[in-house]
Amino acid sequence: MDASWACSAAYVYVLHLDPGSRAWEYLRRNPRYVRDWMRYRRSSSQRIAVRWGLASLVDPRLDARQVSPVWAVDDLAPVTLVRDEMLHAQTDLDAVGRFSLWKLAGRKSLAEEGTGLRLVVKSSAKAVQARLGGRLSEEDRFAYQIPGGGDDRAAWALLTTSRALTQFFGSGRELPCERPGRADLFHVRAVQVLDGLAAGASQRGLAIALFGSAAVARGWLPDGALRAQTRYLIGRARALMAGEYRSLIAAGASVFRSGGKARHRSRAASHEV
Repeated sequence: MDASWACSAAYVYVLHLDPGSRAWEYLRRNPRYVRDWMRYRRSSSQRIAVRWGLASLVDPRLDARQVSPVWAVDDLAPVTLVRDEMLHAQTDLDAVGRFSLWKLAGRKSLAEEGTGLRLVVKSSAKAVQARLGGRLSEEDRFAYQIPGGGDDRAAWALLTTSRALTQFFGSGRELPCERPGRADLFHVRAVQVLDGLAAGASQRGLAIALFGSAAVARGWLPDGALRAQTRYLIGRARALMAGEYRSLIAAGASVFRSGGKARHRSRAASHEV
């Protein structure tokens, strides 16, 4: 039996992932998704990808540190960055306010949506999205375009959040990072549990890896709290892998509706322990 899953340190990176990246960690462990990837990856079937909530199929062998899946979230209406035609003709403007894909802090990915490109930038447990206008090019002066006719407060929150994409152009700084909490630790353990189950580990073996052999020796009783906690983790991890990972996608999308603070929604979705 492969025991590499038992090293908890290998899962520390999950602490610092945004909700959408955590959703990917669950989905890529789903055997049905893996089968779909093996069957349809060469056809790049968007129909199959949407079944899983993705804009396109992603290799399940790659974890969230290596790839940035783009989720097909229907109710997410990100800001569009467009070429500022009023200022573009002025040549004496400095670099501030000029678009540069390569100067954005964080890992970047682009996805074709039919109506344009969706840009996703991930940095320090933050994920920021925007659409790119068709005429926007490198070093162009740019402007923010937001949907009209809606809630003014929601539109302002959307704009404030999206400014995180461009306020660090050329600064070399990362986006600010929040301190991990109990919900973050839950996801670390849940992902480790899935790998342990896939490797054939028993409940007791999972508990030893998660809580330590001394704790298990003292408290592994038929009706004990440690055993109940392990069973709960198994149930929640399996549910998240089977489809409840979509609640994490929704938590990430709510950043754009609330102005950037969806951490408490992520906690609720994870049923922290």
